[in-house]
Amino acid sequence: MDPSDLRAELAERLANSTPIDAETFNAACFVLTRALEQLEFTSPDAGPLVRRLLRVAGRVVIDTATPGASPETWASTREMALQWIDEALRALGYEARPSS
Repeated sequence: MDPSDLRAELAERLANSTPIDAETFNAACFVLTRALEQLEFTSPDAGPLVRRLLRVAGRVVIDTATPGASPETWASTREMALQWIDEALRALGYEARPSS
């Protein structure tokens, strides 16, 4: 997708009746992260948390749902996702850790 016209192209893809592919999903996450800049959150911590969660969702979908994606990448994708989520939570005074 052309970054200069990402919103229009994304809107066209989303309006289509065909299923959304991984690249379109990732682009939607990207556009939504940009849209967060225009929102006024009641808590300053909310925007960065949502931005990080959208980045994680887009990355996981790209790594695991694109044509030719390999199941072997799941371990590193999961690790990256957990690390990014942990970083977002630590900014709020929490941490992600394995359950017992």
